Amino acid sequence: MQHRLARCLLHIPVGIFNIFCGYVGWVFAIIFCGGFMVYEVTEDWRLKDQAYIDIYGYLIGLGIGVVGLQIYKGV
Repeated sequence: MQHRLARCLLHIPVGIFNIFCGYVGWVFAIIFCGGFMVYEVTEDWRLKDQAYIDIYGYLIGLGIGVVGLQIYKGV
């Protein structure tokens, strides 16, 4: 259980970084998201390491990033 939490927390900054990429340019966010998903799926396919844990952390990071960006922009 502790290992899953650590993996989830490790991927939150990746989601936040994806929001930063989208702030710079939407195409960068799509490329980064696509690359991350392809990486996670192929890693899970080869290692069977339950990539959904990593993707869950990434999605939490996306949510945090969106809220942080809205606060930064003053909305």
